[in-house]
This record gives sequence, structure tokens and C-alpha cells, in this order.
Amino acid sequence: MAFTRGEPDELGWRPLIEIPAAEHVGEIFPAESIPLLLLHHLSDLHVCDAQSPIRPEFLDRWSDPDSPIRAEVGTIGTYRPHSMLSVHVVESMVQALNQQKYGPLSGHAMQGAIITGDTTDNAQLNEVDWYIRLLDGQYVEPDSGDRSRYEGVIDDGAEHYDTKYWHPHGTPAGCEDDEPRSKYGFPEIPGLLDSCRAGFKATGLNVPWFAVHGNHDALLQGTVAPDPNTQREMVGGKRYESLPSTMTLGEALFKFGEVGPAGYPEAGDATFVEVSADPDRRAVERGEYAKMHLASPGLPHGHGFSESNVRERTLYYATFVGGVKLIVMDSVNHFGGWQGSFDQEQFAWIEKEISISDRPVVLASHHPLGKMFNDYAPSGRRICTAEIEEMLLKYPQVILWLAGHEHRHHVEWVGPEEGVHGFWHVETSSHIDWPQQSRTVEVVRDASGDIFIGMTVVDHAAGVEYGEAKTPLEIAALSRTISANSWQKREELGAPHPLAWAEGAAHERNVVLRINRR
Repeated sequence: MAFTRGEPDELGWRPLIEIPAAEHVGEIFPAESIPLLLLHHLSDLHVCDAQSPIRPEFLDRWSDPDSPIRAEVGTIGTYRPHSMLSVHVVESMVQALNQQKYGPLSGHAMQGAIITGDTTDNAQLNEVDWYIRLLDGQYVEPDSGDRSRYEGVIDDGAEHYDTKYWHPHGTPAGCEDDEPRSKYGFPEIPGLLDSCRAGFKATGLNVPWFAVHGNHDALLQGTVAPDPNTQREMVGGKRYESLPSTMTLGEALFKFGEVGPAGYPEAGDATFVEVSADPDRRAVERGEYAKMHLASPGLPHGHGFSESNVRERTLYYATFVGGVKLIVMDSVNHFGGWQGSFDQEQFAWIEKEISISDRPVVLASHHPLGKMFNDYAPSGRRICTAEIEEMLLKYPQVILWLAGHEHRHHVEWVGPEEGVHGFWHVETSSHIDWPQQSRTVEVVRDASGDIFIGMTVVDHAAGVEYGEAKTPLEIAALSRTISANSWQKREELGAPHPLAWAEGAAHERNVVLRINRR
């Protein structure tokens, strides 16, 4: 099955419709084959503590259709109306992937899963804990701060009511209806802010899974390196609602740049709301991120990371899965900025691991090759797109690079001669934005020695009906529907990156690719 957006109502709200899954395009998958790698590819889970006080949601309205500077700022991404439902989407996806025990094209058994970064939204300890628990099948309680009430910007109180945010419980007495409901057709879901915080036993992936580090796993809002000041604000009891009088909007947005340095605005005299403090909202350090995976009971032990990653504070590794060498790279520039690059030490390590491999090599990172241009470095030198591509094209072992980051399905050939000299580069969409899909990736060799890569998108297990949004699958169904109705991404409202862009073209979804290795 698959899902598409139905006809809009008078406010542009579109219900979702279930449709048959699309046929595969591209090459003809071989009837008989030798399995090299069968892997689920998940990316950009963005497991989110939407009640965290460090989140500058108020900036996001400058991406709304009525913003006078929308064309200049593009997508900001500090607020999504369904961020608090992210945990349930991951649970729903795990249930769907667990039904895919065999490759849909080859029939070979699935060997594992890889999650290409941005597993969390804001690099917080509790978010990392929730994501690992979800994939390992442990009990998850997606709540923080005051456990008796919701304390994020979409709470149901009148005191701090803001019409720019969706309020699923309705309009408090004496207030105007919020814009998501009055202008864009968003529904009322009574009780949602309680049901989305309820704990549940996660299903857990039924195959070994491998972790990849993303910019949202390391940097606040995926951009800013944590420091003592931001650590204090993260665990503290103030949620700021505005910029200080000493800072302009342009200055604040400039601090959240693609290329470092990046920083949070000083609090100064900014208005704030008092919320409950929570020490579990602190930022996770680089070595600690690996350590939390090593403490996981799931397989493989450490999910790719080792004790050396903890000691050396590195987040890259190589391992063998099936018949390939999997090289997991850390594309995060930990100095700041939300685009990627490598330091010199990791770049040398990557080339060495490729050069000594006697198997086909599959690369995985969070950032795709085209977004590896964050060259900011207070010390040392960062390795960026052109230099990376030049090195990789020296080695015919490299057949595939899996990435995320852009929240879209995208497929392209990297190299001078398609299918012969180079490799396939594949991005998979996110869990947080439409279409909320993952992929199965089947890499096989036919009798002549050619390599085929079959890719099939996977929708999470929830259907189109969300009812009262009480169960994890109902909540996930609601999240998918909201993601399909984002007012910032509606084509008819002039979105810079409309919903169809994230879906990718037909040849970027269900597709068979080929590499001539005869």
C-alpha cells in the first residue's frame, strides 16, 4: 500500500488516500542473484522533546506564507505542529519494517537496518534515550518536565496562547482561533497532549541495526555547538518567546547558518514563560553518544560503535554486513553549522578503509555529498565535496553511498560514466516530514558479475484513519496527515520546497539500479 493526498477542502486541508504501491522502474532485477547486502534504510527520525525550553519555535513563523521575508529565509525548521508525535512515527515504522523479512525483489533475507543520522531533533540526552529504546523494543515514555501536563508552545492554556501555533485541544475562552485551524483547516484532537506523552512498550526492530551520527544528534537545532550557557538553558525553567531587544531578526537567523560559526542569541530582556526544569534535557557529548549505544541491549553490540569511539570521541567505523564492507562516516562539523564535512584524520581513515577492502564498499553518512561544504574550522582543515568525490572515484570498490539530511528521496550517479565508473548516491526521506517513509535496499550480484541495487519505499504501519489519536498507530496516522498538510510546504501557497519535492521523482523511489562489473 501507499498514500497520496486527496482533494483539498475550502481551507486547503487534504485527507490522505490509500493507493496501490508504485511499480519499480529502471533496470530489470535479476530473477536469480547472489545477495550482497539487504538493509532497511531509515533516516532523520527527529525524535523530539517538543517541550524543551531551548527550542526557538518563535523564529519559525518567518517561514509562513504571510511572512514578508519568506523568500529570503526559506525553511527554518524550529517548529513543526506534529513534533511531539515523532516517537509514535518511529514505532509505526518499526512495525512496518518488521513485516519485511525478505527483500521484496530478491526474496533474500533482510540482514539489518541503518539509520543515517538525525535520530534526535535537538541533541538531548532524553531524545537519544527514547530513540534507542524505540529501536531496541524497550519501554518508552516520551515526556519531560512536569509529567502531569504538557508544557510546550501548543499547550491548552490561555495565558501564553499564540495563534501562530496549532492548539489541538481547541481555543481557550476569550481567545481567537489559531491560524492552523482557522486558515489552514487543522483539526481539533481533544486529549492529544496527554495521549502523546503516555508511555508504551516499543516493538523494536527484528534485525541488527547500525547507527550514524547526524548534525541534530550533535548540535542544538542541528546547528549550534552546545556550551555551558546553552547547557544551563536546556535544563532550566525558562522558555523564551522572543528575541532580546538588542538583537534583530536578521542577526538571530544569521547565527543559525549552514556554515559555522553558529550560536544562540543571548537571552537578555527576551520575554519568557516559566516551565519545569529537567536535567535529562542536557546535550549529549560526542563520546557519550557512542557510549549510550554500547549500553543498548540490542544487536549488534554498540550498533557499530566501539569502546575506541568512546575514548577517542569519534563517531565513524567500518564493519562487514553480508557480502559488503560498510563504512559509516561522521559528516558532522562539530564546530557548528548545519552542513557537513570531514576532518583530515577521518578523511585519511576513510580512504585507507576503502583501499584495503577486497569486497564491494557501501558508504553511509548523514549528509549527502552535495551538502559537504561546511569548511568552518577554528583549527585544522575540513575536507569538502570536490575533494571527497575525487578520492572516492579512484576506487571501483565503492558502489553505493546512503545518506539523509535533505528529507527527500533522491538518487543520482556520481562519476564520469553511469553504471560503469563511479557509484550510486541515494538519499532517503525523513520520518518527521512528508512522506514519512523509509526504504529497503537490496544489493545483489547476478551470474555475469553485474551488481543490481533494488530500492523500495516503505510507509509506516499506520493507516489513514487516526480516530481520537489514542494509540501509537493512531497518533502516527495523525502525524502523517499533518505532515501532508504543512502550511509552509503547500504548493498553492508558494512553498520554496513543496511536498512533492520531498517525494522525489518516480525513478528516485521504487527503482532498480545497475553497475557493470564484468
